This record gives sequence, structure tokens and C-alpha cells, in this order.
Amino acid sequence: MLQDMISKTVVMDAAEQFKHVLPCTEANIQLMKKALILYRQDSVYRVKPMSGHTVSAYVQDVVPVKVFIDLADVKKSSCSCPAQNICRHVLAVYLYLYAQYDRLGTFTEFWKEAQKRRENRDILGQLQRGMKPRSHTLDQWTSFFKTEFRRWEEHTPKNQQTMQYLYYGYFSALKKRTPAEPELKKMYQIHAALATWLAMHSLVEKGRIDPEKDFYSLNPYIEQLMDTIYSSIDELKTYALSFSLDPFLEKTPGAIRELLLKKDIFQYERLRIFGEIWSALLSRPNWLKRELDVLNDLEPSPEIQFGRLHLEFLLKNDDVILDQAGSFSPEILPYTFQWLSVMTAKKDWKRLKKWYEHLEQLASGFCRLDKPYREIRDVLSEFFLFLSDYSKNAKEEHVYERYCKKCLPYTFTEYSHFLYNKNRFTEWMEIHSLVGFSISEIGQNALKDIAAAAPEALIPSYHREISGLVEQKNRSSYKEAVKQLKKLRSLYKKSKKQDVWNRFMEQFSARYKRLRAFQEELKKGKLIDGES
Repeated sequence: MLQDMISKTVVMDAAEQFKHVLPCTEANIQLMKKALILYRQDSVYRVKPMSGHTVSAYVQDVVPVKVFIDLADVKKSSCSCPAQNICRHVLAVYLYLYAQYDRLGTFTEFWKEAQKRRENRDILGQLQRGMKPRSHTLDQWTSFFKTEFRRWEEHTPKNQQTMQYLYYGYFSALKKRTPAEPELKKMYQIHAALATWLAMHSLVEKGRIDPEKDFYSLNPYIEQLMDTIYSSIDELKTYALSFSLDPFLEKTPGAIRELLLKKDIFQYERLRIFGEIWSALLSRPNWLKRELDVLNDLEPSPEIQFGRLHLEFLLKNDDVILDQAGSFSPEILPYTFQWLSVMTAKKDWKRLKKWYEHLEQLASGFCRLDKPYREIRDVLSEFFLFLSDYSKNAKEEHVYERYCKKCLPYTFTEYSHFLYNKNRFTEWMEIHSLVGFSISEIGQNALKDIAAAAPEALIPSYHREISGLVEQKNRSSYKEAVKQLKKLRSLYKKSKKQDVWNRFMEQFSARYKRLRAFQEELKKGKLIDGES
């Protein structure tokens, strides 16, 4: 382990050096912000101690760069990027090392002090202008949310304590107190949305809202709260999160855990929000480990199980998750999409290879669940989008095909496209027949392509089509059967099986010799008595 090879003392001593090498100037503050972005986006990888005070690592920026950091003399650190002095990549690697031993807020105290001096000057200016400065803490926000909810309950008749009134009354009141600062504004919106969601659960627990009866009326408002949270997270990710947000981020796990621990209603949505906030804003190793300890001490439940697994995923402890995969219910499949999307976005094909080796049983099990066809189809359709990206980029198309076969008939569309693009037309026609497609239901362009490349692939389907038409025993179906027979004759000719066609036609005509109308149509079509 890294901690066994690099001592905490060496890392902490280097902090003092960085404070002097990077004085608190506006340029260096921007440099620190860029380094924080790289660290928080998990861009530092392959960190390898070389001695008791030197480390090499890679950083994924616009292009990957290699960093060498000397903790005994940080000025000797180097990077393969063009920068002449200490760059954001070297600093990002140091932030990664520091976070293994202590919270980054300790290291950034110097920067905080400088920031506080600027804030004090601003406050002094406000006081001189007769203005009352506003302070913000998460505890203050939480206290305000609770006070406002009590006020809303007191002033809202019980028959009006519905999700609609909660959203447009309570949530709207919270939004009026949104801070003006961009970063604080987005953080506040996330917590206001969480508070509104928790307030809904409070109304459920008090019997004011019936979760089953009112589900469809609740759903649009939950979606809007989720949109607020997602959009706020997206905007926060565009900033280099300032150190002043650390006190808010450090206390956010408690709020999101409270939502996670609610029961039954909107379980999938609650887990999605839990996963997104942890992935985007809270994925520092020491925070993850601390929260994992908290969840491990709680009574097991599906929500707690997912929470633990998600934190293990963010810590890259995939083996811990995959070792349990055999005991998972197939119901968990859609919950893995958060993880698959992260690995796919990072093009981490090596990591995904192990995942797809273990998810096959879950995917095939999901197909056997007692659920409506459309519901299973929708989940598998999303799953196969991730699998398709992996199979193409990792050149593992055999894995994609194996999953397609396991999940038929729900994967008919995916498997059909796969076979067609591979020019495996015989199998393509077989699966169409398997699910009941007739020749008349297959597009003309596809029929032309197959007839040109592999005419023999169409022959069995034409035989089935023609037999079905004749069995209808009416003049119009006989005429259509003759048209199809002419196409079948062409296919036999292209396949150089004219003798097989001749024998078939002789036997086919004899089988239906009692159907006079059909015999007449065969003669009109010149398929018997003078066929070419």
C-alpha cells in the first residue's frame, strides 16, 4: 500500500514546501483550482512510490502526462507537459497523496486564511456602507428548512397538504432565500430539493399523503426535484470547487443518507440521487471510507446494500462487489447502470471486462422476472447501449453476441442488427422466423441485400410463406402464392439448385392437385405445364 512506502511525515513536510513555492497569488489560486478539478475527477492514476520520498504517476488531462514528484524537494518535481514550473499535474498528484493521510482542507488552510482576509475586507466595507453581512452554513440552511416546514404545516389546511402544495408553497419559499454566489447557490438548491423530498416523506409518515394512491400525482414533482439536483450538480462540476464549499460538502453525506434510509416509495430515484451526489461531489477517499463505516454499522436493507456497493465502486473495490454478484437478485440490474456509465465514459475497458464477465447471470435472470414485456425490454435496451460501446472498443463482439442469445426474445432488435451487419443472413432469417416474421413483413431493401449476397438464406422462409398462403384456400391467396413461388424459383436459380427446384415444384403441385383454382393460377404463372 502507498501508506506503507511513503510516510505521513514526508507528505506533511512537503505541504510546507508547497506553501512557500506557491505563494497565495491569483494565478496560483487558479492553478490550485485546476489541480483540484483533476483530483476530484479521478484523473490521477498509476501512482507508484519509487523511494521513501519520490513518486511517479500519470494524470489524464487533455492528453495523459507523466509526473515525477520529489517530496523531499518539491522544486525538483517534473511533468511531461510543457510547463516550466510546478504545474497543475504535479499539484494534482500531491493532492492525491495528501488525501491518503488527511483531509485536503488542512493542506489548503493557507489559502483559506488568505480568502478569509479578503472576506473580512469585504465585510468591513459592507459595515462601513451600513450593510448587514450575510453568513451561510449548512446547519443554518437545515434549521431554516425545518422552521419553514413547520410554518408551512401550521398555515396549510390538512386537506391541502399534498405534494402540489408542498412543491409550489414550501419549495418555492425555500428558493426565495437562495444565496447569490454561484457556487453557494447551486449547493443551496441541492439541499433545498433534498429537504422538500424529505418533507414529502414526513407527510407520508403522518398519513397526509398515500404513497400508493397518490403515486402518479407525486411522480412529476419528484422528477422536477431530481432535475433541480442534477442540473445543480452539472453546474457545480463546471467550477473548480472552492475550499469554502468544503464545510458544506463534508456535512452533505448526512442529508443524502437520510433520504437513502427512507423506505419503499421512489426507491430507484433515491438510489440514483445518492449515487450521483457521491460520484460527482463527495468522492474523496477519506469521505468514502468514513461513510462506508457508517453504513456498515446500520441494519441491512436493499438501500443500505446499494449504498455500500456504490461507495466500494467509487473506491474501485470491484472485487468486493463482484464477489457478491452471484447472490444478487436480478432486480439489481438497472441499478448497475450508474457504474457502467461511469466506466464507459472513462473508456475503462479493462475494468469493464471483469464486470461483463459477472453480469451475464444477472442479465439473463432479469429476462425471467415476472414483469411486463415492455418493462424488461426498456431495461435491457439501456443495458445493451453500454455493452455495445464496450464490445466495439474492446473488440469483444463475441461477448455482445453471447448476451444477445441469452436475453432473447427481448434482445431481438440488438441481435438482428448484429447479425445483419456481419452478413450472417441465414441466422438473421432464422431469428425473424423464430419471432414470427413473415417474408411480407421484412423490408424490400433487406430482401434485396440478402438475395444478392446469400440467396439460400431466404429459401426456408419463402417455403413457409407459400405454404401458409395456399392453406388459406382462396383465389387471392393463390395469386400471392404464385408471386412468391416465382421469387423462390429465382432464389433456387441464384443458388445453382435448379434440379432441387424442379423436384420441389413437381411434388408441390402434386400435393395440391385437388385445388383446381390453385392449379389454374400455377398454369397462368407458367409454373406448371410449360414453365421455363
